[in-house]
Amino acid sequence: MFNLRKTLQLVIKSLGEKKIKFALIGGFALGAHGIHRATKDIDILIDGSQKDLVKELLIKNGFRLLFESTEVMQFDGPGFLDILLANRPLSLDMLKSASKSELFDINVVSAEGIIGLKIQAYINDKSRRLQDLADIQALLKVQGLNIKKVKQYADLFDEWKTIEELLE
Repeated sequence: MFNLRKTLQLVIKSLGEKKIKFALIGGFALGAHGIHRATKDIDILIDGSQKDLVKELLIKNGFRLLFESTEVMQFDGPGFLDILLANRPLSLDMLKSASKSELFDINVVSAEGIIGLKIQAYINDKSRRLQDLADIQALLKVQGLNIKKVKQYADLFDEWKTIEELLE
């Protein structure tokens, strides 16, 4: 059976060897924002320019590469690990502005950033839509949420009307 906590600890150790900056996204990141739901993997965001180094470090530390593209890498090991590669200014900004979570003692992407990533995810994979919309609806209730930033992400995918419906 896969162990997500062990997976996260191994990611921290592996990337810490070379001081690779990363931020938690996905289901575990929801927990850092006070939203709890089951998840089967750890999702992180890294600078896409560090893709090869990160791949090398993870493989060296016991992970096995399952899939690789210009946008994502997927591994297994003690658990499943998905790595989103920040290659564009908006995603690089998400990584840069990620802040330390007391819950996990690692950087976590903002609620606004996670909403943007979830919009992108369900646009790219329609089978994710219902879960991602439920996650977005929960994130929209986070205190201090910057709705202008959420709109900026939603407008990239022409999804502001969907977000407005969730806000009602």
